[in-house]
Amino acid sequence: MECVALTGISRHVIRELVANGIRTLEIRSPHNFLALLHLSPGDVIFLTEASGPDIVTGTGGMLTRIREIHVVTHKTVQAGADFYEEREAQAARVQLQMVGHGRVRSVKSFNLGSPMVLDVDEVCYYDAG
Repeated sequence: MECVALTGISRHVIRELVANGIRTLEIRSPHNFLALLHLSPGDVIFLTEASGPDIVTGTGGMLTRIREIHVVTHKTVQAGADFYEEREAQAARVQLQMVGHGRVRSVKSFNLGSPMVLDVDEVCYYDAG
């Protein structure tokens, strides 16, 4: 299946997603933020702790379905005796639902300023107990 990747996601976040089945993330990294701007609720995406350049055939991760996406703006004000500075930063809050485990078959596209697109196989694990 062809899907967009969110890369560099912490192992802790991936573990929580596996344990709870659902998790909301706040994405601030530019490459993942830009990837989410191209997606909609219902789309399946691939999450991995590997960074973009390190993704190769066989890289493992999670297949997740987007439930909600919101772009939020954070405003910070810093002031002193002789200055006043305001900054704004945007982030994307995305609620993800676990679909299953996946493994990269191939990297379809990895270009600066556009989402990383992968061909991913769903991996099934069976409990023979």
